[in-house]
Amino acid sequence: MGTQMGKTAGLFNVIGHKLDDDPAPILYFGPTKSNIDKVIEPQVMGMLRESRSLWAKLDKRGKPNKHLKRVSGVSLRLAWAGSPTELASQPAHTALADEVDKMKPIPGEGDALALAEARIATYPDGRLVGTSSPTAGNVDVAKHADTDVEHWQVADADDVASPIWRFWQEGTRYEWAVPCPECARFFVPRFRLLWWPEGATPRRAERDARLTCARCGAQIGNEHKEWMNSRGTYLAPGQHVVGFDRAGKGPPRHAWLGVDGGNGDVIGDPPDSDTVTFWVSGLMSPWVTFGQRAAAWLKAVLSGDQERIRVVINTAFGELYRTRGQAPEWTVVRESCSAPYQLGDVPSGVMVVFLSVDVQKDRLVCVVRGWGVGMESWLLHREELWGETDKPEVWNRLWVLSERRFGDMAVSAFAVDSGYRTEQALEWCRRRGARAYATYGREKPSRLYFESNIEVNRNGKKIRTGMKRWIVDTAYFKGWVHDRFGWPDDQPGAWHIPGALPSGEWPGGTEEYCKQLVGEQRMHLPSGRVQWVRTGENHYLDCEALQAFLAHVEGVRNLKPTDAAKPATPGRRVISSGVSIY
Repeated sequence: MGTQMGKTAGLFNVIGHKLDDDPAPILYFGPTKSNIDKVIEPQVMGMLRESRSLWAKLDKRGKPNKHLKRVSGVSLRLAWAGSPTELASQPAHTALADEVDKMKPIPGEGDALALAEARIATYPDGRLVGTSSPTAGNVDVAKHADTDVEHWQVADADDVASPIWRFWQEGTRYEWAVPCPECARFFVPRFRLLWWPEGATPRRAERDARLTCARCGAQIGNEHKEWMNSRGTYLAPGQHVVGFDRAGKGPPRHAWLGVDGGNGDVIGDPPDSDTVTFWVSGLMSPWVTFGQRAAAWLKAVLSGDQERIRVVINTAFGELYRTRGQAPEWTVVRESCSAPYQLGDVPSGVMVVFLSVDVQKDRLVCVVRGWGVGMESWLLHREELWGETDKPEVWNRLWVLSERRFGDMAVSAFAVDSGYRTEQALEWCRRRGARAYATYGREKPSRLYFESNIEVNRNGKKIRTGMKRWIVDTAYFKGWVHDRFGWPDDQPGAWHIPGALPSGEWPGGTEEYCKQLVGEQRMHLPSGRVQWVRTGENHYLDCEALQAFLAHVEGVRNLKPTDAAKPATPGRRVISSGVSIY
């Protein structure tokens, strides 16, 4: 689930109940020592003081120990991830891991959850409990064929970076479901069902946002949330609720524990697993309204800060932030990324225009892409300039292309791969000026990109003010492009290519362009390392990776809607020197 929804309080209830009614050693561990010392330990002591029974059972002899309490003759140890000695000090009956996704692996020891699980191995009825807000991964939603209830699908482990989500999908996969006040059928609330008026400001969205019923489409106001939660229940894939009516009769509060069916009961069995797992949408938090969730999302989008957007997805909604996906077939790329505009049009969202160039022996492969708020982008032009690239003619034609205007905008930055025909690429960038980046791709450099001085004086020392070449992490930026295939409409950062012509045909070259975008694939080696393997022509992928580099180095993520003094006109056909740029 998201943050501030009772995860830690729930773990404290487990601790208090276990120590008071069924004493056994307990291990609680959080992400950092600072969190344990400044937040958790004071709260634990507050809980012990507030309970007469626990306070009477607390061993108060000797010097107080922040990280070890003795209650009812057993130990309560407070530990943190990152320290193998803290997690390996003694066995425990119950191990409680709080905010799993914030925990870093322990050097030489591995995953903190695995270490915690080893602590309970000596107890036949030992228990490991993990909670967290999720982080990153690619998951989809699908309706169950028998129940018509939408559930999260199980994703490949390579597609999910979030440890708690991987943990969750290994288990029973219960999701918090609530009844619709209109149709009385149960559905699982999630971000994609949150509605607000099109074009609304955050303030208006806070007033007018509604939750859409996934079963009947009714728009539900926040005033119904308490009624819905009071009748809610957990549903695993394959389960459904029977016997519910609008008068208020619903399933038992803990129907998911196992009932045989009947009026208001949960019918069906969860997936067979020795791990019981639950997910709750942040939309159903009793302390935050639908409108407040919508406003937080819109403010993050308007900021253009992807990190802020990720935090809202993770903490406010309890969902994964989409990061990447395996490259599909080229036809899937074409269909999923096709937008309702054509080459030669400049969509209204375009605020800056970049040109990227991949250099081959007999041609320059070029891509012009427009960029806007939230790292959203549109392919405006693609072209192969044929000619021997060790001669000036083809570079002169590139200069002509670089001078074209797209809508009312000139190209504002250029990236040219200088790994081949290095001298020619460097000279062209030198002539173009400061906004021309001569790049050189490397796998896993020390940073995503950095500039390197390449000109030297007569003594062989580099000239600080001389020509520079930019070292670029090509694997990262190719992955960034592949992440955008099929990017969901409800997240900023969409990556567009033009759709079919009015005749229904695709513009010439679209097939080759899309095939080259998947001409390299990410391969996950047994060692865990990711390697890019070429499976076909990939020149347009290289160009699009350079576009992503330009967007990063030129600060596109910082663009605001107010930065656009003269937005381009939708549907405008661009003509330069009498030549259409189709």
